[in-house]
Amino acid sequence: MIFVISTNYKNAKAVFREKMALTPCQAGRLQGACKEAGIEESVYLSTCNRCELYGKGDYGQALTLLSGETKTDVSELKGCILIKRGEAAIRHLFHVASGMDSMVIGEDEILGQLRRAYLSAKDGGFTGFYFNTVFQAALEAAKRVKTQTLLSKSSVSIATLAAAQCHRFLEGKKRVLLMGGSGDTGRKVIKNLLSYGDCEITATVRESHSLPEGVRIVPFADRYLYMQEADIIISATSSPHYTVTRAMLEKNKVGPAKRLFVDLAVPRDIDDCVLELQGSALLNMDDFEKIAEIPATVQRDAEHGLKEEVQMTFTNMFAADGTVYSKTEGGSSADWCRLNTDTYEWEISELTPKHLYSLDDFCGKYARESGIIYDRVTGEQVFECGTLHGPAYGN
Repeated sequence: MIFVISTNYKNAKAVFREKMALTPCQAGRLQGACKEAGIEESVYLSTCNRCELYGKGDYGQALTLLSGETKTDVSELKGCILIKRGEAAIRHLFHVASGMDSMVIGEDEILGQLRRAYLSAKDGGFTGFYFNTVFQAALEAAKRVKTQTLLSKSSVSIATLAAAQCHRFLEGKKRVLLMGGSGDTGRKVIKNLLSYGDCEITATVRESHSLPEGVRIVPFADRYLYMQEADIIISATSSPHYTVTRAMLEKNKVGPAKRLFVDLAVPRDIDDCVLELQGSALLNMDDFEKIAEIPATVQRDAEHGLKEEVQMTFTNMFAADGTVYSKTEGGSSADWCRLNTDTYEWEISELTPKHLYSLDDFCGKYARESGIIYDRVTGEQVFECGTLHGPAYGN
């Protein structure tokens, strides 16, 4: 069964989430261990607000492997994770992809992050038919929902919220030092800050990266030399260690001043002890949940669209498991039966498959042609026009 083990901003603070934030190398090692343990398919997603392991198999075994890779006791993990299985896991994935489960509802970054996580798993040989189907469906559904609702018009993200907080921090010109200007979040923060027109920006970047005109580029190693003159210090790196600490601020004679620190990283970049410096304020990822808002009507429209998309995908996944659907004669749209092709017995289905013709796309074992469903391997007819063919029915 498909499952997801999720640590996110809703059930764990940043200090715990950073324990779960695996590097690409560590994620690959975890997925390799899952495969060896019989978990056929897996995808590991790590962002600033969530770390999630999607798998197909025994979630208990996956939990043990995740505990080992993150060096966290299983008992501690269980207190800070969410586990969903089957349709609930698929529904969760669709919500994540669309940004509906994000701290900033409707934000766009998660779609690219999820796509990269999926493609990385696919390239590593950790996905197969099921995950290729469900992840591709989730990515496409997210784009449709954003296009068909006002969700795409809500141009909010961590980057836009951070820039807005910086803009409001002081009136007039502000001097900003940003570490991590090469990353996706860093670039978006710079773009949004420049749109306000009231910031003088200094940034660190990796070699060979460029920034918009007007942004001063300095070496990362010299960052403390520029902090004394900065009103706002932003860090959005992928460093496993602090990029700013109180001890180093004091060592480099960065004295007390009205100064805003903004930490957009997980693991955290900025030591909380900077708050002990007079005049300092600190915003980190946990704070943005209180800042982000989106109209309830927009959320309802997006939820409705996602519900239909999930139902479609889950129906198709049932078909992939070898289930054939048929509408009962003269029945309503809710009157569907599903054929258990192992026992050749009909069962009432609460699902409403919308595209029986798509069985070819989702089922490798059965095919449909001119109303006849047959076994691809043996060529034997299974179902035609409401007539059941099978040993249980003597034909």
